[in-house]
Amino acid sequence: MSLDVSGAFVYFTIPILGGIPITQTTVSSFVVAVILCILSITLGRNLQKRPTGVQVLVEKGVSMITNLTVSVMGEHNVHWTPFMGTIFLSSICGSFIGLTGFLRSATADLSCVLVWAIMVSVIIWYNNIKHNGFLGWLKGFTEPIVVMTPMNIVSEIAQPFSMAFRHFGNVAGGGVISSIIYAAFGLLSSAVLNLVASVGWLMGVGLMLIGVGLFIAWRKKLPILILSIVSFVIGAFGLLQTFGILSDVPILSLGIPAVLSCYFDLFSGFIQALVFTLLTMVYISGSLPVPEAGQTKDK
Repeated sequence: MSLDVSGAFVYFTIPILGGIPITQTTVSSFVVAVILCILSITLGRNLQKRPTGVQVLVEKGVSMITNLTVSVMGEHNVHWTPFMGTIFLSSICGSFIGLTGFLRSATADLSCVLVWAIMVSVIIWYNNIKHNGFLGWLKGFTEPIVVMTPMNIVSEIAQPFSMAFRHFGNVAGGGVISSIIYAAFGLLSSAVLNLVASVGWLMGVGLMLIGVGLFIAWRKKLPILILSIVSFVIGAFGLLQTFGILSDVPILSLGIPAVLSCYFDLFSGFIQALVFTLLTMVYISGSLPVPEAGQTKDK
């Protein structure tokens, strides 16, 4: 996934309320929402008592998020499972959609994850006011001692920003690093091919022969196999560039950045979605304590 460090591109602006810009993030978020809605309807249709095929995987996924919600938030908060599942899937799909190459990762835009984090804070404030009353909620800022009130207020305000910047920073940072690596390999590829072409066609032929020789003698040693492939490919493309065919093809940018992308885009995107969901569970469960005996649970 490459990332435009200048920010999300504005496709057009709706001329109402002073202008509403429709950006890459807006489109990506909408596409993710549509995909999740379609999957929810499709996978939730015609369920069987004895699950088979895809239904088994879906039920396993639902069980996993349910068990995670119960273990973090408690049995009395199990009804928050759909919300937590939505947060997790929106986050992970919002990150992975950047792998399409033509859509920007929604989570690489601070405005997207900041809205999620503010929404979580509003839910926490609502629950605290609902259970303790407005005055009780305000009184909580004076605990454990009154002089801590300013720090408690700052902490309450900083919470959504901390969640948002953590998620945004890791996803956007991974995209920037991938873009830099891709550009660096492109420049290196151009320099190497120009060097081979400047020496003449014998250089290209020689590198190809070296590649063939290493491939014959590689004896199941991976470094030698990789070196043989690189030598042959550079020689072949250098030879083509010598004759003015397929010049300046960034061959070193093919495949190598994709391997790094498996970490920055796939692994990191999954981890950040999980961390954001866990933090959401922890923060919301703090405002929803275990109900006392005889007290009904909130639905």
